[in-house]
Amino acid sequence: MELKRDNCMLIVIDMQEKLCKVMKNLERTTKNIRLLIEAANEFNVPMIYTEQYPKGLGETIEPLKSLLEKYNAKRFDKMSFSALKIDEIKKEIESSSKKTIILTGIESHICVLSTAIDLKNAGYDVVIAKDGTTSREDEFYSTAMDFYNGQNIAVIPAETIVFYWIEFAGTDSFKKLQKIILGRE
Repeated sequence: MELKRDNCMLIVIDMQEKLCKVMKNLERTTKNIRLLIEAANEFNVPMIYTEQYPKGLGETIEPLKSLLEKYNAKRFDKMSFSALKIDEIKKEIESSSKKTIILTGIESHICVLSTAIDLKNAGYDVVIAKDGTTSREDEFYSTAMDFYNGQNIAVIPAETIVFYWIEFAGTDSFKKLQKIILGRE
């Protein structure tokens, strides 16, 4: 697997209003997705986001929606649990030529998991941002993490991904992203 920033794409899955109201650890999850969005923008990592049946489940929550729009992330509606079942999403991923897909969002045991399996079966390296995904129940979340590990799908903290992309301390990118990590921005 290559976690290098020039070989990655970030996908934010279904961080929507009605779904988020019933999620565990939502504040932590949102904070870490924000960090990944900021880092992806900093390093020109392409990003997309999905909304599952937005008419019924609402739009992506703030501040994520504003950030994704600000950084020109492409938004896709879906009805399938796996994002890869939507032809437009599949084409967007393929046209990026990226081989490592970073997944975040909800729920870790349904839409994130279905997308991860389909990406893995399509030949992509898949990385789950462990603290950038969540579920309604802790048991569902932990079961999904166990499943990923058993399927050779990497599960690592969002901060680890970001520091891997940064590469060196002391750079402008390091200073900018460190402020977000430490909650000083």
